[in-house]
Amino acid sequence: MRRQVGNLKRVYASIKESFRIFKDYVTSRTAVIIRNIIIILFLFAVVTVGVSLIVFMVFRKGAPEVTVPKVTGKELMEGLIVLQNKGLRVVIDPRYFSNYPKNFIVEQEPKPGSVVRSGRDIKLVVSKGPIISIVEDYTGKTLAYVRNRLQEIFSFQGKNIQIGNITYVTSDAPKGTIVGQYPPPNTPIGSVDKIDLVISQGKEVKAFHLGNYIGKDINDVMQIMALKGVLIHVVPENVEDPQKNGIILAQEPEEGTLVKRNETVTFHVGYLPSEMNKDKLYARVINFDLPKNLENGKEVEVRIVVKDKAGEREIYNAKNKAGDVISIPFKSYSPTTVYIYIDEGLYEVKKFE
Repeated sequence: MRRQVGNLKRVYASIKESFRIFKDYVTSRTAVIIRNIIIILFLFAVVTVGVSLIVFMVFRKGAPEVTVPKVTGKELMEGLIVLQNKGLRVVIDPRYFSNYPKNFIVEQEPKPGSVVRSGRDIKLVVSKGPIISIVEDYTGKTLAYVRNRLQEIFSFQGKNIQIGNITYVTSDAPKGTIVGQYPPPNTPIGSVDKIDLVISQGKEVKAFHLGNYIGKDINDVMQIMALKGVLIHVVPENVEDPQKNGIILAQEPEEGTLVKRNETVTFHVGYLPSEMNKDKLYARVINFDLPKNLENGKEVEVRIVVKDKAGEREIYNAKNKAGDVISIPFKSYSPTTVYIYIDEGLYEVKKFE
C-alpha cells in the first residue's frame, strides 16, 4: 500500500514538473512572438508615416509656378503659342464683336501677371468678327467665297440670304471674279434676302466659229450666245410634236461660220399651236460697249433696266471703265425695252421684239 502511494506521488510530481516546463516554454515563446509583432507594427507605422510625409511634401509642392503672360490684343494663333510655351492650357470662348476683327483675343482670365501653376487653364474670349448689318463689298472675290461668307456671317443671325441672279460679262478682271453686285455695298441687310452678282468671264471674245445648235433648247443656246456677245433673232415655227416645243429646227448662218461679236444669229424655233399665240418668255442678251472717251478714263456706274409686260427690273449695276464690253443675258417677254444708264443719266434705249 505504501509502495503504491509512493508511486502515485512520483507520478504526480513528474506530471507537475512536466506541466511547469511546458508552461515556462509557452510563456517564453509567447513573449517573443508578441515582441516581434510589436516590432513589426512599429516598423510599419514608421514606414507609413515616412511615405505619407514624402507624398504630402510632393503634392504640397505641386507643378512649378508661372506668371500668366499678356495675350489680349494678339491674334489667336500667336497667343496660343505664347501660352503653350509657358505650359498653360487654353479654353476658347468665341463671341461676335462689332469693333474687333476675327480671331482677335479680346479678354483673358486669369489676368496678365497672375501667378498660377503650370498646366492651368487660361480662358480666352476670342472675336468671331463683327456682327454684319450691311451688305459687304464682294468686288474681286469669287462666287465660292461669297457663298461661304454668306453662310458664315448670316446663319447665326437667323437670316437666309441667298445668291440671286448671276450674270457673266466680258471684263479685264480675272475670269471668275466678281465685278458687280446688287444690292450695292453698305446696303442695310434688314430687307435683303438675295444678292445678285456680276462675274467676269475674262476678256472679250471678238469672233468664234458657230457650232451646230439644231435640236437644242433655245433657252440654253441663248445663254451660250450671250456669253459670246452675239445678238439672237428667234423665228417661231409651228410644230405638232410636243418634244419639239422650244427646240431649234434651223439656224442661220450654218455651222462653222465665223461670227463676230454683235453680229446676229437667227434660230428657227418650234412651238406648239397653243404656244404660238401666247406671250413667251425669251432668253435674250444685251451687248453694250462703254464709250472710250469717258472723262480721264474714270470708272462710272452702269445700270441696265429691262421693261416688259412683267414690269420693270434692274439686271445690271456695277462700276465699269471706259471701253469695257458688257454682255448681259436676261429673260423677258416680247416686246422688251432696255434702258442703259451711266452715272444715273440715261445713255441709250434698246428695243427687242
